[in-house]
Parts: sequence; C-alpha cells; structure tokens
Amino acid sequence: MKTNLNFTKGEWIGAMALAALILLSYLIYYLYDGKKKQPYDFTAFEMEIEAFEAEQERLADSVAAARTQNRNYNYRSYSYGDTTPRNSRQTKKPMYEIVRLDLNRCDTDAIKTVPQFGSKRAAKLVEYRDKLGGFYSFEQLKEVYVLQSIDTALLRKHFFIRPDDVRKININTATYKELIQHPYFDAYLTKTILAYREKNGQIKNLQELQQITHAYPELIERLQHYVVF
Repeated sequence: MKTNLNFTKGEWIGAMALAALILLSYLIYYLYDGKKKQPYDFTAFEMEIEAFEAEQERLADSVAAARTQNRNYNYRSYSYGDTTPRNSRQTKKPMYEIVRLDLNRCDTDAIKTVPQFGSKRAAKLVEYRDKLGGFYSFEQLKEVYVLQSIDTALLRKHFFIRPDDVRKININTATYKELIQHPYFDAYLTKTILAYREKNGQIKNLQELQQITHAYPELIERLQHYVVF
C-alpha cells in the first residue's frame, strides 16, 4: 500500500521512527546540556569543619586547664552540716628539689645544669676559681665579666660556699711566680713583698703588709682570705 509520497506503509513507519529519534536526540541535547550541574562549592562546608575543630580544641584546652587546676587542691570530705572545708589552705610543694652545688668543688658539667650557665660561663667560673684558690664570697663572681649579669640570689639558690676550702698562700715563702699568678697580686705588689722579705725578713701580719705595700683597704680585706704569715 502506497501513501501520497509514494512510500509503502513500512517505509513510512521507518521514516517516522527516524524523525522521532532525531527529534528526541535534539531534545535530550538541549534539555540536559543546558542544565549541567555546576560544581558544588565546598567552601562553606570546609569553614564549618574548621570551626568545629577549633571549638573541639578550645574545649580540650579548657578541660586540661580544669584538670590542672583541680590537681592543685585537695578534695576534702565534709561532715553533715559542716560548711567550712577542712584544711582549705594547701602548701604548694616544689616540683623538684634543688640540689645546691659546692662552688669551690663542682666541675663544669655540674655548673652547666644551673640556669643562665652555659659552657663559656662555667669554664670562666672554674678558671677564675682555680687562679684564686677558691671563693669566699658570691660577690667575687662579679669580678669575672661574663658572670656580672648573674643575680647573686640565683647563685645562692644553686650554690654554697665553704670558706675554709680556700687555698692559702704563705706570704713569706711564696715565689714571684706563685704570687703573680693570683688575681689579687700585681707586679708592683709582688716585687714590693719580695724586696722587703729579702731586706727585712718575714712579714708578720696584715697590718705590716699594708704598711709595706700601701695597698688600699679593700685589697687588704680580700687578701686576708688568701694569705698566711
């Protein structure tokens, strides 16, 4: 059977199906291509996550601080009707006990454990101590330039001194080399002592030493800890 376009019925059905497929393909292209989904913006979501994590961190810090604070107090039980805590005041105990060092005997390794002391300061302290023959006062450390900035209170906290450990010099038998090596004896003082000994014999006491050398009183006060007659 032929139609007006001289198509058979089967050819007409095929043409209509093809046209329908073409039309459907155009519809699908315009409908779906025009409505492509835009990429989802995760910025707001990420900001919410960051805010949540920050809040969790803040809460964790608050809990840690509360636990630390609670450890500083003793929890005491209360008797019925008692509104006053027992032993409400607690003496704070130090976290560790400071072991004081013997200033005239400790080595550089021990000194470096003390706050504000590094290798250089520890070495200078020991070097000056050996030249002196030991310290009789914490103030003597101020005579070393690199130790001048250290507070005396800190030194007393971490060191102690036994004045009897100071090494003495016999003023009547010491040689020039032995005297000049001591920080409190300069060339003039040493030569004056040796010249007097050679001419007049032994020096009897500090007063005579001061009269011979005309040393100022502060120097005589220092020397009295290091000389014997």
